[in-house]
Amino acid sequence: MSGRPPEPGSARAVPFFDQGLFLLHLNRGKEELRRGRYDEARRELEEARRYRPHDPEVLASLSFALFHAGLFEEAEEVTREVLGSHPGSVPLLFNLGLILYKSGRAAEAREPLERVLAAQPGHRKASLTLGLVLQRLGETDRARDLLRRAGADRAAGADDDDTVARAARAAVTAPEPETPATPSADAEEDRRVQTSPIVKPEPLEAAGGPESAGSTAPLRPIQRSLPPPASAAAPLRDDGVVAPPRGPFRPMAGGFLVADARSGLFVRRTALAGRRGTPALEAERGVRGVFEKYLVRATGPGSLLLLSRGRRAFLTEVDGDFLSVDPSRLLAFEAGLAFREDPAFEFRRKLSMPFLKLFGTGVVALAVASEPALFEVDPAGPLTLDAGSVLGYRGDLQAELVEGPDPLAEGGAAITLGFTGTGWVLAAGA
Repeated sequence: MSGRPPEPGSARAVPFFDQGLFLLHLNRGKEELRRGRYDEARRELEEARRYRPHDPEVLASLSFALFHAGLFEEAEEVTREVLGSHPGSVPLLFNLGLILYKSGRAAEAREPLERVLAAQPGHRKASLTLGLVLQRLGETDRARDLLRRAGADRAAGADDDDTVARAARAAVTAPEPETPATPSADAEEDRRVQTSPIVKPEPLEAAGGPESAGSTAPLRPIQRSLPPPASAAAPLRDDGVVAPPRGPFRPMAGGFLVADARSGLFVRRTALAGRRGTPALEAERGVRGVFEKYLVRATGPGSLLLLSRGRRAFLTEVDGDFLSVDPSRLLAFEAGLAFREDPAFEFRRKLSMPFLKLFGTGVVALAVASEPALFEVDPAGPLTLDAGSVLGYRGDLQAELVEGPDPLAEGGAAITLGFTGTGWVLAAGA
């Protein structure tokens, strides 16, 4: 099969067997999660797991379903499995801490929650949960201080007003211990180990509890459930370097990107324009279908020169969440990121448009001709875009090729993509 990149916005006929069945069950499971039907979601996700037993998106979603079904032991086991390959993921660490707290294991919950706050001091949900953990452990002074600084005394009905927030509010507004008081309904609710706050899998942080696969610390406003991707736009220096570099990547004048290969990279084959030193290059054969022979793994001393003519590099970070990118816009990504094919389907005509889904922690380099726009999507505002303008998307989003006639087609957009759920779409005109 040729290593030529798929054209932006192009669709292709696809076989629907293993890959199709896997995605069918995964997407059904995620849809059941959105509806709050956790038993049905669990069944669909277990089916998806049969095809890809170690897929992080499946495991994160399954952990979410198990938690809400009250199966804390199973949820913990699945969360720890994903953490085994992504030990620094803030959303997964938060999920583990919340699962342990809800299981009544406050002493064990403390360590992952402390790690979350060490990485992201402004993580409100982790601060509230750790405050409740410390209260159970008898460290009342630090618990109250942590809860107050996290805004635990917000009025009822505020954003993120779930069982953790209500229990934290009850704790911080309760009288001092020497003053007898009748336990509040919220405190009773907390003691009954409710299961509402776990965060949704895709962004690995959705308003309400454990996170599942996505959050970017410095970029996330405290009230937001998903982080916008970061741009690498910066002024040109006299030495021809576009500052600042990020991770192993250093944008240069002329559209070049210098990529340090010492820690390992995956590179789009057709983006290779040169190299410095002697990094080893090997075709990546771990993916099939449209991505077979598409990626090259680079390791060892030296660096690569990457180029997509007429475009420049745009750098964005993946931090424990999922990012699906248009492969024709991909330059490279750090080897620590897991990946798989993630096509958008149009089931009536059995067509798909390829995307590469990345998960973990690392930097991704995309090729753009202009500064990308960032479109937020939520359940109340689904988004439809010309497929050729989509660079990628992140969060708890489902992308589908729009079936049948669409008003956008009359304006020249022959292929359109529809996005539903909660997340962000990155798009550029060229």
